Amino acid sequence: METIIGIDLGTTNSEVAILKEGKPELIEVDGETIMPSCVAMGPDNTLLVGRAARNQMVAAPEATVLSVKRKMGTTTQIPLGEKTFTPEEISALILSRLKKAAQDHLGAPVSKAVITVPAYFDDVQRKATQNAGILAGMEIVRIINEPTAAAVAYDAGLEKDQVILVYDLGGGTFDASLVVVEKGVVEVKASHGDTHLGGDDFDQLLMKHVNQQ
Repeated sequence: METIIGIDLGTTNSEVAILKEGKPELIEVDGETIMPSCVAMGPDNTLLVGRAARNQMVAAPEATVLSVKRKMGTTTQIPLGEKTFTPEEISALILSRLKKAAQDHLGAPVSKAVITVPAYFDDVQRKATQNAGILAGMEIVRIINEPTAAAVAYDAGLEKDQVILVYDLGGGTFDASLVVVEKGVVEVKASHGDTHLGGDDFDQLLMKHVNQQ
């Protein structure tokens, strides 16, 4: 059976995981279970993704891209070195790095993935996320709301009807969702949040300070 990887394409950090004997297993990228959602152009005009990109953030802020998730679904052109990229193309670079880590871990090719997105993402943003996955060489089997994924992980059996309030304090966003479980079906009834409030928005403040110097 072909393995389908699960990806959390986050504003600040991203993760990739697989199900192993019915339990989720995070896959390490560069020795860590979380990878910065960061892309940069290196000094020799090579693209850097993840921790290597974040490490050069202070030295070369103009050649570093952060928080591209906030631009998904827009027509924004993102300059990076002598080239410009769309948000989907930047996200595809992040997804490609996660895909490679999964392939190295499994010792086999990976061609399918499930990606989580915020419950407030509209159809355009979801389509952009799917396009990024396709650009990364994967079939996106499903786009799942982040609070739905959290509810499933919280009670994988979903044997009883219940109402769950999911708080998602991410690196760059914060939202709360009311999730209802009825007869094994998980449904997000309401979701609201702040797309510019998160635990790691310090990066944005730092970049702004550096650019002002």
